[in-house]
Amino acid sequence: MTLSVGRGIFMKICGNSFGSLPSRIIAARSSSAASKENAESIGNVIPASQPNKIQAAVLKEFSSPLVIENLEPPKRVQANEVLIDVHYCALNVSDSLLSKNMYIFEPKLPMILGHEVVGKLVEIGAEAEESGYKVGDKVIALNKERYGGLAEKCLAEVGDIWKVPPMTNSMNAASVLDNYITALLALERKVNIDEDDMILINVGMSGIGLAALDLATNVFRAKVIGICATEDGADQAREKGAFASLKYKDKKLLKQIEDIAAERDIKAIFDDVGGEYLKKMLDCFTNVYKDATLKDLLRDDNFAVVVHHLSREGRMIIAGTAATMNTDVQSDVQKGSFSVTGFSLREYRKRKPDVYRQAGDEILQFLEEGLITPSYSLIAGLHKINDALQVVSESKSPGKVVIDMRNKEAAVKVPANGSA
Repeated sequence: MTLSVGRGIFMKICGNSFGSLPSRIIAARSSSAASKENAESIGNVIPASQPNKIQAAVLKEFSSPLVIENLEPPKRVQANEVLIDVHYCALNVSDSLLSKNMYIFEPKLPMILGHEVVGKLVEIGAEAEESGYKVGDKVIALNKERYGGLAEKCLAEVGDIWKVPPMTNSMNAASVLDNYITALLALERKVNIDEDDMILINVGMSGIGLAALDLATNVFRAKVIGICATEDGADQAREKGAFASLKYKDKKLLKQIEDIAAERDIKAIFDDVGGEYLKKMLDCFTNVYKDATLKDLLRDDNFAVVVHHLSREGRMIIAGTAATMNTDVQSDVQKGSFSVTGFSLREYRKRKPDVYRQAGDEILQFLEEGLITPSYSLIAGLHKINDALQVVSESKSPGKVVIDMRNKEAAVKVPANGSA
């Protein structure tokens, strides 16, 4: 029995100023209007919309409610920029952690959160025009460098936008790229899954883990065992077609895996006494349930993959949140047995933009063909943003919360089926 190590996924975002409000926006606000709006915000009064301005949810102080303000629209000044009229913005766990200054970098305030948006192009630069985009196109933006999505209009770079496929549900589109590109790069380019491989995915509370389960099951046609933090998460895994889905139980997990593997006559993984080797591999993933804080469970920079080759019966691939992951390039998990290696999605985007773009194209093709189903658990209007952020912070479901930027007063609710 040999061990081959796949590469993990690190979405490490460096720096301390991404997503901060551009100075040209801040400077454009008149002091009298700012004073009035600040006074209204202190009293928890949402200001009325104003002509020729946009509303945005602004992070002004860590661990404080976001403030709805009227701002001057951002100005496109670069050839590689586009201006998007935002229809929906998905809240990610990074937004929740950034709002509390608990993320992997400290942002510069004030800041507009939100990096995963769907909307229409209202202004394009020369590079976007050369790439075939035109005003009025409906696009998805993965705006991880800039954030800014919790505003009625936001800037993005042309390399970070994709056209929304025809007839695609907008809320599905807003929930798909970040998690699914990450999972695809892990499963397709670093692991090379074969049909009918057995895969153990530690979903935990991670949207990336749920995306990996969806791709592995419905695109790669593997047999997936999902390990989840809650019964709700396990139900979501079953809905996506998991071969088996388990709520994590420390003392029962190995026996449960052994019983499931027995159905496929997979025995080699348990050949050593009591499956001790597999226990070591599992520990770096399941310890997250024992020792990790909510911050650890919600982080999106510690997704990892390990490939455990079996005999003729196939392979077991363990993927998902790992308690031992850190910001080092390589992390030794068990000395002398295996290691987990990671890479930064942001750095991957910079160094291999063509592969990054291709991964986005593939994900949108899978979405258009109905092979994958992104998970969003709730919808809320922009004016309910603080309620929505609280749901993200406290939720034990890996599904995303989507902010409706046009129906601003929409209460936090479970979405109805159908296109948006």
